[in-house]
Amino acid sequence: MQGLGVGLLAIPVTPVSVDPFLLGILLSPWARVVAFVWGAMWGSFANVVIHRVPLGLSVMRPRSRCPGCETPIAAWDNIPVISYLVLRGRCRKCGEPFSLRYLMVELLAGVLSFALYMKLVHLPLVAGGGPSLWPWLVWLTFGLALLVITYIDLDYWIIPDIIVLPLAAAGALLAFVQPQWLGIEWSESLMAGAVGYGLFAGIRLLYLKWRGIEALGLGDAKLLLMVGAFTGLPGLVWTIGAGAVQGLIVSVPLLLMGRTVANSDLQEVHGDDPQLGEEDPDAGVSGQRVPFGPFLAIAALEYVLLRDVIQDWMASAAGLVG
Repeated sequence: MQGLGVGLLAIPVTPVSVDPFLLGILLSPWARVVAFVWGAMWGSFANVVIHRVPLGLSVMRPRSRCPGCETPIAAWDNIPVISYLVLRGRCRKCGEPFSLRYLMVELLAGVLSFALYMKLVHLPLVAGGGPSLWPWLVWLTFGLALLVITYIDLDYWIIPDIIVLPLAAAGALLAFVQPQWLGIEWSESLMAGAVGYGLFAGIRLLYLKWRGIEALGLGDAKLLLMVGAFTGLPGLVWTIGAGAVQGLIVSVPLLLMGRTVANSDLQEVHGDDPQLGEEDPDAGVSGQRVPFGPFLAIAALEYVLLRDVIQDWMASAAGLVG
């Protein structure tokens, strides 16, 4: 086995003989363009999921429509990234502006697909290994789910079961039938998922018992169930730790400036649920609520893209502590 060090990535590969014609296709610049376009296309679908799933609407029907005039968007006006730029972010018929988010989600999905293609397909081929096309698609699905979860949680303060629970089951199944795709065995997948869910669900129950409010949403626990099933214990530890730290770094300055991380007010979205409690204006920043899901999702995505670097850093940190 040999290794390939490129920037922050260190990818172990086993030499494999690859058909020269296939090798030329997969290493061509056009393959990387296709990887970006493929991701952007699914980013367009992710926008539909972000908008419709919290409202209980079908993601398949009807076709996408202008929010202003309700005119169905033509296929040539629904090309990821390009259509938004050509139309300058407005409806062709009524001129109603579209949210910049549509463009951003498509771009982020495209970049994510490109980065995963480079890590799992391109760089191993350069090092003499074989391409990992199926793992690329698997981890892209995982990453897109994290992207969708981030925006839904920011808008509605929820993490839909219909997204996290099937993917958690898929992660555990893949760890059983194709452990090399995830880099973990099925036992670690199940253990990490159970630990992630149990930890956050336990904290939630303790707060409900002793203070009568939710410190953490059960959706966060289910998200960690999914993350643990895909990334194992190291990924779970990183997701919780890095998510908490980055959440503080981002949210505290915003709250001090009188701004909020979320795009909506918790009480407006969920009503006067007594388990939610009320924000205490006299408690300052510590008395205000922040959706935790987006920061957990970002940390999990960091682990997927920089797994080797993060694992080395965590091992070094554990050695220093030990």
